[in-house]
Amino acid sequence: MKKSSQNPSFGQGLELASIINKALASIVKKTNADSDEVQAVIGKPGVIFKLVESLFEENKTSKENPSITQLISSNEKLMIEALDGKTHIAGAKNVFKSYIDSDFKNFGLNQPGLATAETLVDVSEIVENATFTQIFTSITTDLDKLVLTQNQIIRFCEKHPTWLRQDGYGTFFLIKENNEYFVVSVYVYSDGLRVIVLRLVSFIVWFGVYRHRVVSPQLIPSYE
Repeated sequence: MKKSSQNPSFGQGLELASIINKALASIVKKTNADSDEVQAVIGKPGVIFKLVESLFEENKTSKENPSITQLISSNEKLMIEALDGKTHIAGAKNVFKSYIDSDFKNFGLNQPGLATAETLVDVSEIVENATFTQIFTSITTDLDKLVLTQNQIIRFCEKHPTWLRQDGYGTFFLIKENNEYFVVSVYVYSDGLRVIVLRLVSFIVWFGVYRHRVVSPQLIPSYE
């Protein structure tokens, strides 16, 4: 890694400190952390160094290697509330009024899933030609972090319909059933939503010019 001989300006240092302070305050509020827990984090400066370093590395990598997807919901808080997981797509005729792919039954996907906690999600656009595997692994190679349940997909379509790709193009969600990954594709038509399912390993190439979308859980960096 090439090192810069120029140190950040005093103003940049103050700005970064202010951002870290605001982020810490927000996390404390969300997690109800007490003063001892806050002090425990402050007592591990290496964690903070790693976080800041990763942000610069991520920015550098994104410039050198343009992604297949581009995040478009960064300024929004798109939440799916906690769900019991009992609702599956094959039975959601009130949501997918136009069409439900029979392969949900053929693949054995017409079964209740697991309960899930409140989940923040991201919406990205596909900007380069790619297969499903290339699309999802461009976000992270740990595919389990991108998985949503069928119940969560149904709820997203109900709660955030304007974030679905319009004009007959697809919005893609990754699910995992019986240790196999599938992609659920939702389309908006005049007579309602249509939903189909394909295996992740499908060789279909999706063209970036059509700006299909991907919905996935927000990725949160983890550090030891």
